Amino acid sequence: MARQRSVFRGGTDYTGVSLKDIFEHFKEWRDSTQELIQKLTEYKSQVTENKNKLNHSEDITDFIDISIDLFKRFLSDYDRLLLDIPKGVTEAHIEILDQIVNRSDYHEDYCVQFKHEHIEKSLLDESMRPLLDDIYADTRNEIINYADLKNVITRLKTYVGIKLKWEDNAGLTINDTEALELKPNIFGIGLNLNYILKRLKQLFARKT
Repeated sequence: MARQRSVFRGGTDYTGVSLKDIFEHFKEWRDSTQELIQKLTEYKSQVTENKNKLNHSEDITDFIDISIDLFKRFLSDYDRLLLDIPKGVTEAHIEILDQIVNRSDYHEDYCVQFKHEHIEKSLLDESMRPLLDDIYADTRNEIINYADLKNVITRLKTYVGIKLKWEDNAGLTINDTEALELKPNIFGIGLNLNYILKRLKQLFARKT
């Protein structure tokens, strides 16, 4: 089980935290980012359906579009981190996190602006307030969720050049993700059979 993160913004202390735990936290950030994208996509549909009940519905849609685009790029960065880190932490990974932190901080200001312009006022139709509240809250809360990345960066620097490995009962390691080829085919994700055969030979050799 991965180390629990603090419930307070940016409050998680990563001093002495293992690379494995950091890797698990990246999975959590990746999943929460994907969930936000899905929510924002649904909110956009609701805004479009109710545009006659909203002031400046185009501006609301623009905010959602910009947010979806940004978090999709963050999602790609998390996918890259999860794919690359098992092969070894690099300075490029530190730079990716720096960029996510800096860009999300900037987008938080945009969230506050959205609140001032579309929520902190009387609405054309007050029944739309919960929708606007959700758009604002879910977007900003995910940025707040990212606050721990600043602490992760400091710790991850100590792992530059280190590969992520852990053994299971079969003696396989995280590096066995190489057995998966992220190439689309009619069956989805492909299997690297040559790599699997190589690992089976290695395991058999250990037991003989």
